[in-house]
Amino acid sequence: MSRNTINTTVSIMPADALFLSWATGINASGLFREALAEQMAYRDIDRDELSTLTEEALTDTDRDLDDLLEQTSSMEDMNALLEADPSTD
Repeated sequence: MSRNTINTTVSIMPADALFLSWATGINASGLFREALAEQMAYRDIDRDELSTLTEEALTDTDRDLDDLLEQTSSMEDMNALLEADPSTD
């Protein structure tokens, strides 16, 4: 199975783009990951647990990331999906 990083485009406000052009040392993708981590914490999602479950779903089943995106919308969905899959036993 191919392990690729997913790249996406994010729209930002003009003032933010201007600031980022001034502050060339800022890692915008790092800021994005930091904001995601804050939102996970706010929503009581354990990042390590999510990473473990995602890795398990992608390596121990025939699913790919598109399948996970279509079939899950919460940690409960992810756990149920893995529990229902006989290949993860």
